[in-house]
Amino acid sequence: MKATFRKSMIWLHTYLGVILGWLLFAIFFTGTLSYFTPEMTRYLMPERGHISQSQQSMIAHSFAYLGTHAGEADQWRIALPSERSAHWSVQWREGKQRRTVTFNNQLAASENETETKGGLFFRNFHYTLQLRGYGGRYIAGIAAMAMLLAIFTGIYTHRRFFKDFFTLRSQKLQKWTTDFHALAGILTIPFCIMICLSGIFIYAIMYLPYTANANFEKGERGVNSQIIPSLPNLALTEKVTGDDYLSNVQPPVPNYAHILETIANQWREANPIARITVEGVGYKDSRVIVERSKATTVSTRADRLVFETYTGNPLKGYDDETLPAQVRRILYGLHQANFAPIAMRWLLFGLGILGCALIATGNIIWVAQRKKSARQNPFTLALVEKGNVVAVAGLILASLSFFIANKLIGYNVAGRAQFEVNAFFTVWALSAVHAFWRAKAAVAWKEQFALASGLCFFTVVIELVLFRDRIVNSIENLDSVYLSFIPAFFISGIILYWAAKKIGLRIIKAEIATKSTKPSTCVRKEQK
Repeated sequence: MKATFRKSMIWLHTYLGVILGWLLFAIFFTGTLSYFTPEMTRYLMPERGHISQSQQSMIAHSFAYLGTHAGEADQWRIALPSERSAHWSVQWREGKQRRTVTFNNQLAASENETETKGGLFFRNFHYTLQLRGYGGRYIAGIAAMAMLLAIFTGIYTHRRFFKDFFTLRSQKLQKWTTDFHALAGILTIPFCIMICLSGIFIYAIMYLPYTANANFEKGERGVNSQIIPSLPNLALTEKVTGDDYLSNVQPPVPNYAHILETIANQWREANPIARITVEGVGYKDSRVIVERSKATTVSTRADRLVFETYTGNPLKGYDDETLPAQVRRILYGLHQANFAPIAMRWLLFGLGILGCALIATGNIIWVAQRKKSARQNPFTLALVEKGNVVAVAGLILASLSFFIANKLIGYNVAGRAQFEVNAFFTVWALSAVHAFWRAKAAVAWKEQFALASGLCFFTVVIELVLFRDRIVNSIENLDSVYLSFIPAFFISGIILYWAAKKIGLRIIKAEIATKSTKPSTCVRKEQK
């Protein structure tokens, strides 16, 4: 321990950042990208264009298709598109076999979508770290707890909140970095606490299994089945006939017109339905489960209504969840922000980027301060200094390579989704080789930022050259989700170019300063 409690907290804050900073940056960066998971998936899948059909016409077309092609199935499911995803599909299960068909705006059906991990790659990576089993979730949980500890130790040791909020010294880079680190910390305190706490609560049962094992019959694995309400099992005995219908459509198509009328009286927003599931297709005891869009709730579980399939009469729905389950789902919803409108998601994205900058500048400050100390181990200093390059610039390069691989790999290539992932990790590994090969970390920073800038512009060129038809169609259909990615990459390229140029100028100034000091040293020796 240090001489005082405050010094101990400073030491703890510092070394939590140094030891876990790279991991936290990777989790925060990919998690920040995940605020636009559906949009990224839509961008990476050319067949997912804007859909202008009304929900009623899509439901009618979906049921007609299922009635024709899946009349003997056990279960039907219709996934309706949102403004973010543009994904309209039907799925049916017959025994153990499942089939999925997607539709476009022209009602054309397809069973072959582009094979890609899409935006889910970044979302899954930020809490699994691409590790099998639950290992990645445990590591991410430890990192979240460490981040919380770093936040509270930082708050305790920080004595000039208001002064630092209005201080940003631009004369010297090290002072500017220190001021920016303090400013980013102040701005992101509520955001970081919310993200870390909600992330821990999502897997609270996994992190604290002893309570579950002591109070539930099946322990940790049986908690969800016992605290989350479910519907009773169906007793399917008698097939439905045309005489059992209250509509003009014939079995096995449900009486969806009556169901939609009931829903319209309860859910008043536009396009309220996200998913429709029909269980026990073709039987009198069949039921329809209609799930509401999550845009109307912070929780990850939206409202659901249950109906008799062929009469359209309402059935008893799901029981209310227990209070702990509701709290967990609300925290999960806050973490994902699927409820957030576009302006709020951009705000959360900006706070996420500030959080990344907070972590990165913390490690950069540690290196700058230790360079002044002769006691610091040169190997440790070089490891952290060049590791910072890999953790920040290398991750940006790897993420860009994921998008480029998606655009350049042929759509008929088997296993192309895994090739995208391989490109991500290969480029990240090459960035590590480059950073440790370069004698000076500043040069590695400059070159990797410059390359990242070039990849951003290259992505724009690929889009303009290879996907002109999609751009034209998107302009005609006002598909702002897809079109927004082109300026986003372009602006990112400008920012990264500016960063590379600034670092390059700093390298030149450092070289000039070094050369100017050498003659003065010789003159002093001659004078002596």
